[in-house]
Amino acid sequence: CRRLSSLAGVQPKILLALVDGEWAEPLDGLPSTHILKPVVSSMPTLIFDEEYGSRIARRLGLASFDTRIETFDGATALVIERYDRDAGAPGGRVHQEDFNQALGLRGDEKYDESIGDDRRILTRIATILRDHVGSGAVTDLLRMTTLSAAIGNLDMHTKNISVLHLPDVTARLAPVYDVVPQTHQEVDLDLALRVGGVLAHDALRVDDLIAEGQSWGVQDAEMIVESTIDAVLNAVADEVPLPGAHFGLRADIERIAARLRSPLADRTNPRGPKPLRDAPGGWGGPVGR
Repeated sequence: CRRLSSLAGVQPKILLALVDGEWAEPLDGLPSTHILKPVVSSMPTLIFDEEYGSRIARRLGLASFDTRIETFDGATALVIERYDRDAGAPGGRVHQEDFNQALGLRGDEKYDESIGDDRRILTRIATILRDHVGSGAVTDLLRMTTLSAAIGNLDMHTKNISVLHLPDVTARLAPVYDVVPQTHQEVDLDLALRVGGVLAHDALRVDDLIAEGQSWGVQDAEMIVESTIDAVLNAVADEVPLPGAHFGLRADIERIAARLRSPLADRTNPRGPKPLRDAPGGWGGPVGR
């Protein structure tokens, strides 16, 4: 198996600036306003799956930036609004510090795949947030962790958790991003970061998420975890994936939520059905504007 974001070229990105309603290449210091991710031939549902994950995150209030699928001269791409932009900030850019930087980790240490759980990366992140951002950010970190677990986003690593340093010299937890349901892909099924000492996504349970939150000092961790899973299921019931998304996306998320709430003694769960090339919407066909 393989890590999704660690594969060179898996998600090529294009930076563009939207100026007066027209797309432009950001040159001479002009800040980009959007990131474009085109369809990946080896994982053709990927950008559509990410669009769906982003919609769920917005429903939960953990993200507010826009994501949408557009076509450019017949090429389909996911258009992502940059949240680290502010006209009042120097150069229009808000400084973003990811937790690979904040923790002083090497570039290859964004995943926790060591034996044992003594590194406790999420706990260290929660401690920094509590000390420098506030307890609300720690609660949101638990909600982000639960969201990722519930939809099968395996890539919530230290570079995908960030703090924004605002122009008024305050700081806040950045919105959740790169929220991609992945359990149907041919990728490593371990979590990027251990939760409650658990690394294998199939082995994770609600009690592990609660224990993780409690270890950070989060009050009402059980209520936060359970209500987040409920909110994910409500969003899935309402939100329909785009035709290019994996055909079993909603069923996958419902199955993951049920497994999270299954007894701790049951630590195994088979993967969902593989997409078939002739399955409706399963292989990222063209999408109109």
